[in-house]
Amino acid sequence: MTWVVDNIQAILVVCGLLTATMLQFVFMPSRAARSTYGETVDGALGDVVIRGWGLLIALTGGMLVWAAFHPETRTLAIGVALISKIFYMGQLMAKRGRFLRGMAGMTVVLDLIMAALLATWMWAEHGA
Repeated sequence: MTWVVDNIQAILVVCGLLTATMLQFVFMPSRAARSTYGETVDGALGDVVIRGWGLLIALTGGMLVWAAFHPETRTLAIGVALISKIFYMGQLMAKRGRFLRGMAGMTVVLDLIMAALLATWMWAEHGA
């Protein structure tokens, strides 16, 4: 646990940059959806929703990077990221493997590792 607390700045930068890669959904929504989930959401509404979703996740990544250098914002940024990542992983798992092949499965693994690290920091700082 002390390793996470001692290295939280680096952890936040890495987690933030990995999370910010979802910015690809803003610029290439169909291509990113196809490569990540094996499916696309067609039509104008799908385009708007996918782009907005990608931007929100990328902003969460940006918040984590910001929090690495502004300790007073860490609890909020980490809390938002944890809620987002846990919800996302739960939604993918609820589809019983439909989207877990390929990159989406890799995002679940990476998000699980990131969530464990962030939750460990949260517990160490605010838990017991």
